[in-house]
Amino acid sequence: MPFLKYLVIFFVLIGVLLGVSTDVQSGRGLNAVSIQQEWRFGDRLAQGISRKVNIVTDPFSVAYINQLGQRIVQQTELRNLPWQFQIIRDNDINAFNIPGGHVYIYTGLVQETDTESELVGVMAHEIAHGVKRHATEALIRQYQLRTLGSILLGRNPPAYERLLAQIVGAGYLAKHSRDDEREADRLGAYYMYQAGFDPNGMVIFFQKILAEENRQPGRLARLFSSHPLTQERIRNVSYEISRFPPKPGLITDEPQFHTFKNNLLGRGATYGRWGIGPGPGRSRY
Repeated sequence: MPFLKYLVIFFVLIGVLLGVSTDVQSGRGLNAVSIQQEWRFGDRLAQGISRKVNIVTDPFSVAYINQLGQRIVQQTELRNLPWQFQIIRDNDINAFNIPGGHVYIYTGLVQETDTESELVGVMAHEIAHGVKRHATEALIRQYQLRTLGSILLGRNPPAYERLLAQIVGAGYLAKHSRDDEREADRLGAYYMYQAGFDPNGMVIFFQKILAEENRQPGRLARLFSSHPLTQERIRNVSYEISRFPPKPGLITDEPQFHTFKNNLLGRGATYGRWGIGPGPGRSRY
């Protein structure tokens, strides 16, 4: 069809003019931001975020969260790119990713996890968003290509600062579509399974968080603004997990998780809103 042909040519030319390339992401359409441009832009955003929030710098906590994240990343097609995992010291129950392989976990969210697989479930979900480049797709939808291109190239400081303020203030880059959430759930659970973790940890934490929101609507405003949870999503990911072939030795919990959690939160026992968490031990199913 001539119209579609010229439309594709138009996007390619725009990509060239912006210094980026066009990628087709899993049949989702054109992404006019190249992987290289996305990773450079993500590094700029991460530097800006680090100046505006309280990033945990404790070596043990940083090493632990990155070791978990890298174990999941190795199951993805973007395993050869640099990924970074950081913890924000904030009581909000939240987590988000920005373009370029940057994932942020809040201490408030760590506090509400009772097992390592629950924490990994959140991280795998965010990694899946990053692998499928949902954040860059959201930016393309949010900004005109010309404006987005100027932000990516560092030629529009006011727009960049507004975007940075949005991330810091709202606790996320952009709202994800329902399809994006379903895809991140499905892929995140699969990445967990491939990495040797019990993917039901994702389901357990989602159920826990949804129940808490039902008890206290608005308490988890940030998390539910960026990642709206529904029973349908939980059922869908549970169904996907049920289709995985049996694999012995999947990790539910590990002692180092409780060491990490207690060290991060500065306490000697593991207490969460839903009661006392399991003591250090190795639990598998």
